[in-house]
Amino acid sequence: MIRTVMRKYRNGPAPMPFKMPQDMKPYNIIDNNDEAEVNMYGEVVSEIPTDWWGDKIEGMYIVLADFLNDMEQLKSKSKVTFHINSPGGEVFAGISIYNRMKEFKGIVSTVVDGLAASAASIIAQGGTKGHRKVCNGSLTMIHGASSFMFGRYNANELKDSIAQLNAIDKSIAEIYAACTGLDHEKVKSMLAKTTWMSAQDAIDNGFADEIADVGQPVTMSINKDRSIMIVNGIPMSVRGFMDIPDYIQVCDEVTAGKQPDVIDNKQTGGENHMTLEELIKQDPELVEQIRNTAIQSVQTDTQQAVSAAVGDELNRLKSIDEIAGKIADKALVERAKYGDEKMSAADLALEALKSQNDVGQAFLNNMKEDVKNSGAEAIAPTPNSNLSAEEQAQKDIMDGAALIAGIAPEMKQRGEV
Repeated sequence: MIRTVMRKYRNGPAPMPFKMPQDMKPYNIIDNNDEAEVNMYGEVVSEIPTDWWGDKIEGMYIVLADFLNDMEQLKSKSKVTFHINSPGGEVFAGISIYNRMKEFKGIVSTVVDGLAASAASIIAQGGTKGHRKVCNGSLTMIHGASSFMFGRYNANELKDSIAQLNAIDKSIAEIYAACTGLDHEKVKSMLAKTTWMSAQDAIDNGFADEIADVGQPVTMSINKDRSIMIVNGIPMSVRGFMDIPDYIQVCDEVTAGKQPDVIDNKQTGGENHMTLEELIKQDPELVEQIRNTAIQSVQTDTQQAVSAAVGDELNRLKSIDEIAGKIADKALVERAKYGDEKMSAADLALEALKSQNDVGQAFLNNMKEDVKNSGAEAIAPTPNSNLSAEEQAQKDIMDGAALIAGIAPEMKQRGEV
C-alpha cells in the first residue's frame, strides 16, 4: 500500500481562487538610486499552491525563491521601504523574508498599507526599530501556526506534528518578543487566541512605532461567507482565520482592483478601540461592575480550590486511620500521615506488607540457621496434635515469624491477614 502524506505549516489563510487582472502583480520593486521601495501585495508562499488535480490556484502570490533573489539587489541600499498588504501565508517563507530584511545594511522601513496578518505580521517586524509604521485603518493580526495534513498517520506521527507546531510557535513568539518588548507569556497568550490589532493597538503593543501619513484612507470589506477580504482593492483569502472583526463591511461581489459595493454597512465596533482610561472616563460604573465581577470570580474559584484540597486531605487521613490499627509499625503510620512524602492508605498498606514480609523472611532464615547449628534436625519431637512432626515444626516457625512481624494470632484466625 502506498501512503500519501502531505504537510504544510502555515501562518496564514487557506488559499482560495479568484480572478486577477493581468496588470496586477503581487509585488514590485521601485529602484531609486540609493533607496528603494517594495510593494508586497500578495500571499507569501514557497511555491504557488495547486488544487487536487495539480492545477495552480489563481491568486496573488509572493513566491519565496523569486522574492529573495530580487531582494539581493537591495541589501546595500541606504534605505528600503516595504509596503505590506498581505494575509500572510507559509510560516517559513515569512520568517525567511524577515531574516533577509535583518541582513540589510541600511534602514529598513515597513509600512502596513492595509493588512499584515499572520506571516505578514512577522515580515512587518523586519523593519529597523523606529521605522515600523502602520496606516490609520489598517489591521495587524497574529496567531499560532497551523498545519495542513493529508494522508494517514499513526499516534507517533501526530505527536511529531504537534511537537513541530509547538517549536514553530516558539520561534514566532521569540521574534515578536524581541521586536515588541513584550514578555514571552504575553506573546504566547496573544498567539493562542488570535489577536487582531488596529493601527493604535499595534503601536500600543509594540508591533509598530508610528502612524504612517499616507494621505488616503484604508478601504476594507469582506464577502458574505467571510472567506475573502478586499483591502485597498486587493482580494485576499482569509479562509480559516478566527475572530475576524465584525465591523468590517460586507460586500456582495469580489472583483480585484475594484472597490466593492457594500451591502451591510452596519458597524458593530470601531477600528479605534478605547483605552482603559477612556473607558473609565466614559462609563466608570461599567468598569466598576467588571472589576467587582472579576474579583468575585477569583474569590469563588480560590475558595472552591481550598475547600477541595482540605476535603481531599481529610479523606486521606481518615482512610489511613481505618487501617492503622492493623499495622504494628506505628512510626510508619505517622510517616504516612505527616511525612515529607505523604502516602495514601493504599500506599501505606503496601509499605506495611513489604516491611512485614522482610521481617518474617529474616526470622525464617534465622530459625533455619539455628536449627541447623543446634543439631535439632536429628531429633524427632513427640507429636502433640494431629500434625506430623515436620508439619508441626513448620507451623511453629510460621507462628514465630507472625509474632515478630506484629501480627496477632487472633488476627490470623479472623482472616484479617
